[in-house]
Amino acid sequence: MRCAASVGLAPQEGESGSFGTRVPPGATGCTLRALSTTVRPPRKEETMRSRLIVAALALAAGAGFPGVAHAQTCAVTVPHLTGEWVTLPYQMPINPISATLLRSGQVLIVAGSENDARNNSEGSESYRAALWDPTGPTQSSIVVEELTYDVFCSGTAALPDGRALVVGGTSDYSFTGESRASFFDPVTNQWVQSQNMVDGRWYATATTLADGRVMAFSGLRQTGGTSNTVEIYDLQNAGPGWLSPVAAPFTPPLYPRLSVLPNGRVFYSGQGSGGTNSTAWIFDPVPRTWTASTAITRNRSYGTSVILPLLPPAYTPRVMNFGGGNPATSTTEIIDLSVASPVWTPGPNMSTGRIQLDAVILPNGKVLAHGGSVNNEAPDGPGKAADLYDPTSNTFSSAGVASYSRLYHSASLLLPDARVMSIGSNPANRGTYLAAIEIYTPAYLFDSSDRLITTGRPNITGINPASGTIGYGAQFSVTYTASSPISSAALVKPGSVTHAFDMEQRLIGLCGPSPQPPCSGSGTLNLTSPPGGGVAPPGYYMLFLIDSAGVPSKAQFIKLTTYGTSPPLGAIASPATDVTIPAGSSVSFGTATAAAKYSWVFPGGSPATSTAQTPGNVTFNTPGRYTTSLTVVDAVGNSDPSPPTRIVTVTPATPDFHISVSPSGRLVNPGQSTTFTVSVTPVSGFTGPVSLTVASEAPFPSGVTSGGFSPSTITGSGSSTLTMNTTASAVPYALSLTVTGTSGTLTHTGSTTLMVTLAPPTSLSAAPGSGQVSLSWVASVGASGYQVKRSTVSGGPYATVGCSAGTSFVDTGLTNGTTYHYVVSATYTGGPVAGGASANSSQASATPQAATPQPPTGLTATPGNTQVSLSWTASSGATSYNVKRSTVSGGPYTTVGSP
Repeated sequence: MRCAASVGLAPQEGESGSFGTRVPPGATGCTLRALSTTVRPPRKEETMRSRLIVAALALAAGAGFPGVAHAQTCAVTVPHLTGEWVTLPYQMPINPISATLLRSGQVLIVAGSENDARNNSEGSESYRAALWDPTGPTQSSIVVEELTYDVFCSGTAALPDGRALVVGGTSDYSFTGESRASFFDPVTNQWVQSQNMVDGRWYATATTLADGRVMAFSGLRQTGGTSNTVEIYDLQNAGPGWLSPVAAPFTPPLYPRLSVLPNGRVFYSGQGSGGTNSTAWIFDPVPRTWTASTAITRNRSYGTSVILPLLPPAYTPRVMNFGGGNPATSTTEIIDLSVASPVWTPGPNMSTGRIQLDAVILPNGKVLAHGGSVNNEAPDGPGKAADLYDPTSNTFSSAGVASYSRLYHSASLLLPDARVMSIGSNPANRGTYLAAIEIYTPAYLFDSSDRLITTGRPNITGINPASGTIGYGAQFSVTYTASSPISSAALVKPGSVTHAFDMEQRLIGLCGPSPQPPCSGSGTLNLTSPPGGGVAPPGYYMLFLIDSAGVPSKAQFIKLTTYGTSPPLGAIASPATDVTIPAGSSVSFGTATAAAKYSWVFPGGSPATSTAQTPGNVTFNTPGRYTTSLTVVDAVGNSDPSPPTRIVTVTPATPDFHISVSPSGRLVNPGQSTTFTVSVTPVSGFTGPVSLTVASEAPFPSGVTSGGFSPSTITGSGSSTLTMNTTASAVPYALSLTVTGTSGTLTHTGSTTLMVTLAPPTSLSAAPGSGQVSLSWVASVGASGYQVKRSTVSGGPYATVGCSAGTSFVDTGLTNGTTYHYVVSATYTGGPVAGGASANSSQASATPQAATPQPPTGLTATPGNTQVSLSWTASSGATSYNVKRSTVSGGPYTTVGSP
């Protein structure tokens, strides 16, 4: 193909010359526009001696400079449209039966015996809970703690002071319930037992009421069978703590779906876990009476229920049911409880039927429905695809595709950074669970190029009052920075989820689209808090600001309270420190703190409670470790938010021992071994031999074996090393291990978890091309796939741009001249409880560049009257040419045109 150009040479000084191009029709790689310019006219004698050359511009055809880099993505996920699911590079070391977001931003994981009957035994030290910092990058962000009784399948609600109240649990695995309850204090990270309930409650719902009391309903009794009573915990009820039980006129299912209404009453949807009632009911917590409501429309067992956003000025209460039943339905339904005769009306269908699903309210008021399956505890592909419900349009849209099926004993919560955590799943044998942790980043945190939004996001810089403690119907202000105007503000109550139901979550609008008051002001918002506890029960809330682009801030915690003064603070004067005593001995208790009421709790003691300022001697007859506490209450009913404690260790009259296993969990790559330390501590002069064994209620999976103990017996006191071996065929998997120590008739157990995980890919290389980067890496043993992540900032944050089943990937649609930074993580998805991801590989970077065309060939120059006509053969890939000229053979040349 020939390209041509005429170069005019002006004979007289001061005249303008022109360049015109003559391009054959259909020629590619040749410029199609005319170019004119002014050149210095050469002297007449130079004309015939001019030499010209043509150089191709180094621009590849079609490369250009697109304004947006299009990212390849996994499955059907397009982050800025559907959000992104990412597996963390570490695993959950205990079976996460329930999860509660604390005011510290940490997540309390309550597991107890972890659905492993071996851990539920007399003398067991195998009841566990964990505290997780979801912002942490490594396994060390999860700290595991041993508990004194089995809180497996309990219910959790938040007290107004921010402590979690964990209600009930498992007495044993013959389906009998535990009557104990405990606080978790996020200030001290300490578990403190409360007064006991009358009823045992295994699978009970706990609900924070409009006045800050906590309602416990349903659950299996201590003698078996489902309780139909309500017990209410009241911090002002010094002594017993719990009000006497009142019976409902019906027997509810386990974990009944309850919602607090703006009028302070509690709506029960008629649905629960494992059963239903024929009608919904409404409970009035003041007289503690029940009133029948509307009939249910179908069995939605193990579906979920959400109270939709409560928006000013009306705060209309609407409750939505999602899925449930077996086989599960994809249907939803909504009831408006503000009307005189409420009825269920059909809502839009989800993308699939879901039983054992989770539903999470996002800061923008939309509801993420995900997980579950059509057939109970049977993983399926459609259940991995998440749905996003918009209550404004009453429609569902896609929310991406998760990597794992989340079924029985899964949990999902909104985090303070506006992302969603998804953990657990326990549909297979006891002793196994899915340890992989996924984080869902909603679409509102990505820009249109599928890059994480890291700048310009709304940022709350201050709250007035500075304490963040606000009364009801009160004015308060929020200062912020943002690149776009603020379009809405909302309070979200931290969630507490178990068995497909979040007992605590709710969203309350503060300002936003009509009918809400507008969000006015630049840099400062003047807001009004909710009008009362029915709309927003007292306690801690996450405050989110959302800008006009739909991007939410990270949350700032505030506290809603009915009290205008600071709470009282108590101190225990006697005993001055923790004490150790033999069984049958007494400890004297007392305080010098002046208060209107005193509420002492003495677990394992006689008496078990006291309301005296100085209770005096309390006798402890049963060996164990007991955390006693004092809660002081002032004249207006406000109480100490972090009551002081004393630990009383009661030793047995005869020799015994204690066993412990550390660490609480170990990560191991396929083909490697790892070790645990088992320690025996003597009590009351114990000197006997303790033989050690390890087992799990679930069989050891293929590729996992015990290497035994060294030594296999500990005499008196000391430690032993347990070795666990894996082969290259082992897959990512969490195995609950119960270590049993036996000495004659004495038996004690301890728990830990073996977590098989993948090593990160190695030797990542990135080779630039035109508009693309080619990546390759060395495989990780046991991986079934890889996630490729990219950033334009060295060190991240990275967004997933593609998946590969092999060890290479080509990232296309990139901008030439821009440097891209990559990491790759290995992944595994397998059976219902197998799965996980590695840490990221080392980073590799590359800068795509346009391909350089070959020089033109066949250049000819034809003289004319004051001009020279040039032609040449087109260069493949060229988009334009530079014409250069010299009066000296061999140059130097000067560009005289760019046809």
